[in-house]
Amino acid sequence: MKPLRATLIAASLSLFLAMPAVADRGDKHYYGDNKMEHKIGKRLGRQYHRIEHGIDRDRLTYKEARILKKRLRKIRRLSREYREDGYLSRKEFRRLTRKLDNNSDLIQAFIHNGIERYVIYHDKYAKNRDRWEY
Repeated sequence: MKPLRATLIAASLSLFLAMPAVADRGDKHYYGDNKMEHKIGKRLGRQYHRIEHGIDRDRLTYKEARILKKRLRKIRRLSREYREDGYLSRKEFRRLTRKLDNNSDLIQAFIHNGIERYVIYHDKYAKNRDRWEY
C-alpha cells in the first residue's frame, strides 16, 4: 500500500507543479512580455526623430510637422491606455502597429512630396523684399 500511496502523491504533486506552465501557454491573447511594449516604444521614438530630422532638413513644413506630431501623441496616449492594465493583448498590439504603419506612410509621403520648403518660405517674403531693403 505504501508504494501505491507514494506514487499517487508524487504524480499529483508533479501535476500540481506543472499546472501553471500549462495554463500560461493556453492564453493566446496575452502579450505580457516587454518585447511587444518595447517594440512600440522604439517605433514611437524613431518616428519622432524622423519628424524632427525632416524639420531640421527643411523637408517638412510647420503644418505637416504639427499634423504628424499630433498623430504621434494620440498613438502614444493610446499605447499608455493599453498598458494600464499591465499587459498588451494581440488585438491592442495589432491596432497600435497598424496606426504606426499609417503614420510612417504619412511621414514618408510628406517628406517626399516634392515641395521645396525653403524656397517657398523665402519666395513668400521675397515679394516684399524691395520694401525692406534700405
